[in-house]
Amino acid sequence: MNSLFTLFRSNTGKLRQALAILSVGLIVLASSACSGDGEVLATYDGGEVTRGDMRRLVEASGQPSEKITTAQQNEILKMLGTYRLAALEMKEDQDVQNWLEQHSELLERKALLRSFQHHFRANDPFQLMSIQIAIVRKDPNRDRKPEAEDLARKLNELGSEEEIAKLVIEASESQETKMNAGKIVPHCISCSPDLLEFITRPLGEAEKGKFIVIDAENAYYVARRISTEELEANELSPFYQEYFAGLAQRAKDAGIKQEISPAMIESQAQQYADRLIRSQSQSNEKLMAHIDELEKKHEFKLNREELKPDSFADESGQTWILELDGKKKTVADFRKIADTSLLNSQTLLQILQNIYIPTEILRLSPDYEEVVDTDLYAFLSQYYKNEALAGRYIQKSIEKMQVTDEQIQEYYNLRKHNQFNGQPLAAVKETIRQQLQQAQSQTAVQTIQDELFKKYNFEIDREKLDSEEI
Repeated sequence: MNSLFTLFRSNTGKLRQALAILSVGLIVLASSACSGDGEVLATYDGGEVTRGDMRRLVEASGQPSEKITTAQQNEILKMLGTYRLAALEMKEDQDVQNWLEQHSELLERKALLRSFQHHFRANDPFQLMSIQIAIVRKDPNRDRKPEAEDLARKLNELGSEEEIAKLVIEASESQETKMNAGKIVPHCISCSPDLLEFITRPLGEAEKGKFIVIDAENAYYVARRISTEELEANELSPFYQEYFAGLAQRAKDAGIKQEISPAMIESQAQQYADRLIRSQSQSNEKLMAHIDELEKKHEFKLNREELKPDSFADESGQTWILELDGKKKTVADFRKIADTSLLNSQTLLQILQNIYIPTEILRLSPDYEEVVDTDLYAFLSQYYKNEALAGRYIQKSIEKMQVTDEQIQEYYNLRKHNQFNGQPLAAVKETIRQQLQQAQSQTAVQTIQDELFKKYNFEIDREKLDSEEI
């Protein structure tokens, strides 16, 4: 690798990818989320986990809060408890505390980026476009655009919806569009990415109700915009239920015998609604646009030419990484938040790309103070530290687990002829050791959690968990 920034073909492009990699899709909680934050849901010797703790973690998870079952809430509380108790166990481990002190800012930057994602979350109304399409496929041997234009003219001259539907069914060369007279499932044009933008953009600019010809790669789309709706999240499912109910009725009228029950319609509509909500909640468009603005305003530059993996091994650390407002951040600055001697090139690149560079830019945001003053930022800062400490604790606990020769012998005896085909123990001993270590690791987390809960008397008040409210 000649340059650590070989992958950085453009400032904005890679920052967009970094944010996409890091994204946790932040959402708006139900309106009731402001009440009861202090309610204690779990206790342990020396502390408690509140409803507000659980809410903030869900807020940063990307899941619609109304979809979190009581069983999932129970698991969230257990995870929060495990992280906090493991952090307590690491309190007296000086090596771990030194590591945490050195990496605290990196974890706080991770919390900052998450909090900015929430700050710029996409919570605008959903814009849904209802479209009717007839497809005229292209022919490499002749130009069919005049046929498409003639079809559009005929459709625009018809006086009733029944006549239009009949002609679309007759003329369209796509079986899918024939089935519903060319009326496709209402499409979200405010969601990102808009995979039908090549259709929705010209339709948005055209007169409502008028068929136009759209020249696509393999076909001409003779299409019109029937309507455009603006809906809140809670209006999506009823909207799609109405659409699918109408579709089911038209199928019945057409003699299709397959029964489509109300439950099937409701389920399908809810799936569409959930998909749109998830798509919008995971969008970083506003945040990326904000970063783009900051880059231009503060004359952002990346050192693509000089920064190499060897730069991080250089004791002087004088190689610069980025520049904002004429001020450069160097490898020495980066070392203040991460021990580069412990990181390989790929990990270094990921940290730079996913956390360090975006947060350096966001620190210049006029919204910076507002974001760091939020409860979400304070919660996530501590949460990521506890998570890191829990990881160190679990790693140390697993390292203490030993695979004995007796366990290896027993495993070998049971599988000597079927798995190992009669090979001698010496030939497969190391393979068996690795398999047993892997199996121990998989069960270790549950064992560690059980031991921590017992030691600190961790208890969840399950009576307070409610499937209707986080």
